[in-house]
Amino acid sequence: MTASFPQSSSLQTFLAANFQKKPLPMAFFGVLLGLSAPGYHLWWLAWLAIAPALLWTYQCPTFQQRAWGGFWFGFCFQAAYCLWFFDLHPLTWLGFDELSSRLVTLAGWLLIGTEGGLLTSGFFGLADPNKPFAWRLFGLPLAWIALFSMLNATPLALPWGLLEYTQAGLWPLRWLASQLGGVGIVFSLIVYAVLLAESVRAIEANPLNRPNILKTVILFCLPGLLALLNALPEPQKGAHIPMPVAIVQANLPIELIRSGQLTEEESKSAYLHPIQTTYFPTGSLILLPEEGAAPGLVDLASPLDHPILGQLAHLAQLKAVSIALGISSQSPNGQLFNSIALLPATAKEPIRFYHKRRLVPFGEYTPYQLGDFLSKALRTFQVEYSAPYTMGQSTQPLAAGPYQLGGLVCFELIDGSFTEAYRKRGADLLINLSNLGWFHQNPLIEAQFLAIGQLRAAESRTPLAIASNTGISAILSGTGAILTQSHPWPPMSARPKPRQSQILFYNN
Repeated sequence: MTASFPQSSSLQTFLAANFQKKPLPMAFFGVLLGLSAPGYHLWWLAWLAIAPALLWTYQCPTFQQRAWGGFWFGFCFQAAYCLWFFDLHPLTWLGFDELSSRLVTLAGWLLIGTEGGLLTSGFFGLADPNKPFAWRLFGLPLAWIALFSMLNATPLALPWGLLEYTQAGLWPLRWLASQLGGVGIVFSLIVYAVLLAESVRAIEANPLNRPNILKTVILFCLPGLLALLNALPEPQKGAHIPMPVAIVQANLPIELIRSGQLTEEESKSAYLHPIQTTYFPTGSLILLPEEGAAPGLVDLASPLDHPILGQLAHLAQLKAVSIALGISSQSPNGQLFNSIALLPATAKEPIRFYHKRRLVPFGEYTPYQLGDFLSKALRTFQVEYSAPYTMGQSTQPLAAGPYQLGGLVCFELIDGSFTEAYRKRGADLLINLSNLGWFHQNPLIEAQFLAIGQLRAAESRTPLAIASNTGISAILSGTGAILTQSHPWPPMSARPKPRQSQILFYNN
């Protein structure tokens, strides 16, 4: 495979001439890769979409030409992967009019696509056909991993559409992630793409070479073999959940929660009533999602003064269960946090808090001191801008009786370093409290968030419970297998309906 290949074929001449002017094929291959994202149910495209893009790239003599095509590949990959972003609209409840709401949504989607395009432009720019084969086989996978890891390290990071999540539904690859992390999946996918591209390239150079043809056929069959392996029963090792877990999915619309119009009675109906009227074994953990259970601010100096939090704390002790819920909290010095409050099962234990450490850029905090600029810009849309939260500092798990819980709030689930750190600190269970209602029950984001959770559980070899306000809520084993999950709630009217809450329960 390291031998040079003829450059005079009419096909190669055509590709080289047209690629420099029209990178549309690279955009097409990028869309195909984007359709491998969870929610589209086309995971096998992740195995087949990169190789033809490499073949096109090999026809480009300069780094600039390869990078230009790579940009469009990455842009379309991320754009197709994150089509759910368009359901951020309508934002009229935040004060935007119809037009500005659509423009803000479009700008966010274009930012996601541009981030992906810039990263893959570097990857394809490095795909030089004149370099040794070993460089392409090992250097390109490492380059992909390094580039996307750099994105994850920046304040502007939105590392949602990562390649490894496309395979989270396959237990053999989750097992690989448990041994090597998600980067092991990425490395395998890129190595496979390089081998497939090189095999097709070798056939073009020598169409009658039977070993090359056989090798290519075997490579094409690999995704099918993987699907057959995935059809076998998954090993049950790691399926144990340390305690009974229940999730109350209240299905409250984001407009109601964030507008301040959620009444105390509606919140009680959505959360307290289902807990009061349901039997839970002693020692159970009950999870309530990120927002809505305790509307308004909770004063960290006197949390039980909050009317609903106080009632929930009493209910936890009455039923001898622990209750974890998402709240907005305020410290005595005025700092605001997006937090988890863990209400204990006995009066002897204190209420414990976890404050979110990875905040959503521009939504919860403003990176690079851009707050003044954004405030002025958004005033032109008659919208007051505020991203007031402070980053938490504590990395300690939350103690719930004899068990240690690794707390994660919504967006933090994308950061594998958090779950790995909890594993090293002896967490028995990871808990994620989320509200995906911002995107109005889009099925793509719900499926993708669940896939992220599957990979995090497998990587850390720790069971995970996801409590999401409108779904999908789920309880996952330490292998990333879905033990039970809720049904996502369809788009709803502004006011909650009686008995629209559902409880998801799991007990070994």
